[in-house]
Amino acid sequence: MISDWERVMAIAERELAVAHLARALHDIGKGVPAGTLDEARRKALALELRMQYLARRVQQTCAVLTERRIPFMLLKGAAVGALVDPTFCWRPMNDADILVREEDTGRASESLEASGWSSTRDEVLRELLEGTHHHLPPFVDEQMPGLRVELHVAHLPPNHPFAFDTGMLWRDARPTAPSFAGALVPSPEHLLLHAAVHFAWQHPMSFGAWRTFRVVSLATSMTNFAWDRFVSAAHDARASSACFWTLRLAVRLSGIDVPSDVLYRLTPPTPAWCCNALERHFVATIAVGETPASPSVRLDELLWLAAIRPGWSGHARSRNWDRANRWRQAYGIASRESGSQRIVRHLTGYRRWISFLGTTLLGQADRGQARASVTTPPARPT
Repeated sequence: MISDWERVMAIAERELAVAHLARALHDIGKGVPAGTLDEARRKALALELRMQYLARRVQQTCAVLTERRIPFMLLKGAAVGALVDPTFCWRPMNDADILVREEDTGRASESLEASGWSSTRDEVLRELLEGTHHHLPPFVDEQMPGLRVELHVAHLPPNHPFAFDTGMLWRDARPTAPSFAGALVPSPEHLLLHAAVHFAWQHPMSFGAWRTFRVVSLATSMTNFAWDRFVSAAHDARASSACFWTLRLAVRLSGIDVPSDVLYRLTPPTPAWCCNALERHFVATIAVGETPASPSVRLDELLWLAAIRPGWSGHARSRNWDRANRWRQAYGIASRESGSQRIVRHLTGYRRWISFLGTTLLGQADRGQARASVTTPPARPT
């Protein structure tokens, strides 16, 4: 029985899942507060109108790129939309990712501007991204604030540790639906591999879980997807642990069917009890309020290292949080807490440590009322 409907709405909004939640609540009917259902419907309508607008704008952009004979590929949510839902409502997003070859960057930028997009005026963001990132500063639509297109020259940031380069995506890409004229999309295996790396490494299993699980659901249901090819690609790319955790959490939180032998072949050499504790930690991070969350950023980093096993994975010196720290510093939101202040905070908040260690890591039963999971299984596309 759900008691905290505000938490349900907050998680759904964070994951851009409010439209799917609204439909689920409508189907349930009984027991859903009328105010919650009305709020979900209003927010669902607003989200789906935004997605339909973004989809039309991306289709227009595809037409211009095709007319100018610029090869391009849709990535992540845009690729999912092109494959199963040209309205972008099945897997919502705030930005559409388009990959072009590096030599075509200039012409592609001009094409986006000709399509009505404008390069961001955020000077801090421009400075952070200009010439040092895997995509250009985002292009925005003045008519619909918050929506944007990111023009990529690579699918992963510079100096990433994976043996998974952009040439592999181009090699196995395939055409998609006519509504996205001229667009290519990654192969099902590469679509899933990219989603796993993006979720587990770029957003260290703390953000975008539901949208990632939508990609898992889609890719693994495609008729030309093969688990053996995917496992081989994950091993070759040094991404086995990232794929293992993405799939394990998809099974745990969304009920997606992943063969047990696939998880076994991807499992890092981590004891089962430790994997269970790490799973509870990541669930607490994704479904905020499910169990006590980690009280320390440094502890988050150590637990992520224990899960990904960079040394075993073949990228021992790679850490992704340095980039996040640089962004926080650029925007003036980095912590200014001194070492002594941090020690005092943790000492006075010792109950949070006890609660996290006991309930989340050790898995002791929560003395409070059990909370229902709010990350609902995505229906497989037809």
